[in-house]
Amino acid sequence: MKNRDAKPGLFLEPFVLSQLVGSVIAKVVEGSGLGGKDFAVASSLAVWSEATPSELASLLGMAPTTMSSVLGRLERRGLVERLRDPDDGRRYVLRLTDEGMRLRDAAIERFPEWLDRVRAHLGDDPDEVLEPMRRLERALRAALEE
Repeated sequence: MKNRDAKPGLFLEPFVLSQLVGSVIAKVVEGSGLGGKDFAVASSLAVWSEATPSELASLLGMAPTTMSSVLGRLERRGLVERLRDPDDGRRYVLRLTDEGMRLRDAAIERFPEWLDRVRAHLGDDPDEVLEPMRRLERALRAALEE
């Protein structure tokens, strides 16, 4: 490889990180019955209890079509249920089923091990790494809204 000292830029570096995080999450959830995107959606519903598909897509930075595909897969497996929104009967909210919560809980069992592995190589306080990433996230979201 030529120019080994070159560093990825503002868009390529986050892309590389996304791929690496996806690989780690795949190892973490391996054998749990959930893939990486399925796990992200299930975890979001476990944290926020209920959300609309568009809220989930926005929170996770996921394309609506990708979210629709993931939700369809989770619904067919009985891991997510759609309920009419009590505040607006024209729309629906999503909630994890008991089986969905069970699989999500099984998937997170290996997270502490992997967090420790990454922290051991990080050498910094994770918040010092996360804050610039959150700043970039805010900037990207703002740019997309323009």
